[in-house]
Amino acid sequence: MPPTAPSKLSRYHKLLFALLCTATVFEGFDTKLSNLLLPLLGDEFGAGPGELGGMFFFLGLGTIAAFFVIRLADRAGRRPLMLIAVGGYSLLMALTTFSQTLAQFTAIQLAAKTLMVTQLALGYVILSEEFPTRLRAMANSVLGAFASVGAALPALFLPAFLNSSVGWRGFFAMGAMPLLLLPIFRNVLRETPAFLARRPGSESLGAQIRAVFSGNLRRRFIAAALLCFTVNFSTACTMFFFSYYVFNERGWTPEDLQLVVLAAVPFAFCGYALGGRLMDLIGRRGAAATFLLLAALVANIGYRAEEWAVIAGSWVALQMLQGIWPIVNTITAELFPTEVRASASAMAQNLLGRWGLAIGPPIVGGVAEALGSTGEAVALLALGNLVLVPLSLWLLPETRGVDITTVGHASAKSGRP
Repeated sequence: MPPTAPSKLSRYHKLLFALLCTATVFEGFDTKLSNLLLPLLGDEFGAGPGELGGMFFFLGLGTIAAFFVIRLADRAGRRPLMLIAVGGYSLLMALTTFSQTLAQFTAIQLAAKTLMVTQLALGYVILSEEFPTRLRAMANSVLGAFASVGAALPALFLPAFLNSSVGWRGFFAMGAMPLLLLPIFRNVLRETPAFLARRPGSESLGAQIRAVFSGNLRRRFIAAALLCFTVNFSTACTMFFFSYYVFNERGWTPEDLQLVVLAAVPFAFCGYALGGRLMDLIGRRGAAATFLLLAALVANIGYRAEEWAVIAGSWVALQMLQGIWPIVNTITAELFPTEVRASASAMAQNLLGRWGLAIGPPIVGGVAEALGSTGEAVALLALGNLVLVPLSLWLLPETRGVDITTVGHASAKSGRP
């Protein structure tokens, strides 16, 4: 018998949630860091849009490589992999400060991205396995919301660092701060009851792949992978080149960017909370469709506008729409049984879905050079959501209300008529 989900939160659950939220702050910090510093990295290393797009391609490969680390959580456990991810990621952020070439910077950050994504993915798995069904969607959304707090930190320190001898390297020194959390994680974090009660036999990669492609899990996996690709491609196209766009095509200053990024923080936090609320009101599928289709609309407004207020407002809206991430993580956690949950989620999100994150930036860079405008390139590619969203949601079952401890024993309700 699978373990029953807890009915209420204990002191451990609250402390665990606080720790995971703190770690997620640094995930948001790192995710926005390269995007924000893109013009500075271009100047430092003498790189244009094409080369910078190539850098993002290789950083995207790091998020794909995370699959091979995350899947080990179904063999070794959630706890040891989380500790390795937190410690290793922090050390690599510190090492980035010594980069002398774009190739060195990219190689170190590729490894850092691998462990950062591992940390985030395991955070959602641990939270989903520990929290009651009725609280899972909102808990995952609030966890993701703390990434928006971290995303604001680079902008907060931008003028101070750029006007000092520290420069852009100081941001990566800040990114090493999760090392301070490592002793607390070691003392507090427990293995999840769901993992301890799992059914043996799915530890090898071959067994995990066979399990994911067996029975009704095959369709779920294909749907999850397509949804993950869509979200990653949309994010890469609409978010990564914003600072490059406003600095080079709209004449913004660092102070302009700092003002807009900081103003977006409370709206971004609300966007994550809204995602959790929508998941409970209209279902996981409906919430995902709403966020992705709005992202296509807002990107076409903001990247084609010339007025400062319209561009700023569009960026704030795009930050709110990052609330799509906990929706995706909730869906993938609810689709698969415990013994392959981490592996199946990692296959869908990292091994396949993250290719959208890898190929998006070089495609933007190539289209931008062809059109002579980064803004026009982003607006055009954002329309891909209009094709990919209906296809992925047609395949995806609805998982609202599913008891995560019984997935694999009872099927999710089909979202198709």
